[in-house]
Amino acid sequence: MLVSIADAASAQRRQRGFTSDPDTWATFSVAGFRANGVNDGATGSTWDFGNSTNFQYRASLEKGWNSGASFGIAGSYAKVPFVYSSDLAIPLQTGVTGTRCTSCNAHLNMMTLVGTFHAGSGIGFHQVLELNGGAVFYQNLKRDSDGATLAGSGNIDPLLSFSYGFGWGFSDRTSLDFTSDYAIAIHERENQANSVSNTNTMPALRVMLRMGFGQRIVGR
Repeated sequence: MLVSIADAASAQRRQRGFTSDPDTWATFSVAGFRANGVNDGATGSTWDFGNSTNFQYRASLEKGWNSGASFGIAGSYAKVPFVYSSDLAIPLQTGVTGTRCTSCNAHLNMMTLVGTFHAGSGIGFHQVLELNGGAVFYQNLKRDSDGATLAGSGNIDPLLSFSYGFGWGFSDRTSLDFTSDYAIAIHERENQANSVSNTNTMPALRVMLRMGFGQRIVGR
């Protein structure tokens, strides 16, 4: 009787199985991206990126899911040149620090932190789709001539992006993907006229190396 009870309990217990899909994905990528600019009402300034092409470096860590899909977090970094222009007749808001200039060359660090969903993997040729949502950080706005910190450093804006492309899987755990990305960052409209854009659009071409680790466990 005890053996029968043990067999029944074992049958009711959920069984675990292993798939060939990796449990974890790590991705490293580099992209050439363009940005148009930011109009910042808090400092009365415009940051003109001039649609020039700059390099962006990104890494992600993702949890494996069904059919080679994965989801996780990703972060990127880019050092971007721009022209800083400000109307010095507009006073800085309380709590805003930094210097301003009517027009000067400058650089800033642009960083992103997003939640990411990736679909597309496998041996050989495959399509790739990515959806990302999070924030972009504009840090260390520095004037080129003297390294002075410009007003506006520390801005954080919501960011959404979509990527589509193709890849080649050398194995079911290693692939090289090429995607076309389109991202938009939404800046606050504080102290801005209705005709002033609050959207920074950032198209990019990206190449990424994806590597899978571990073995995904599923219930049966």
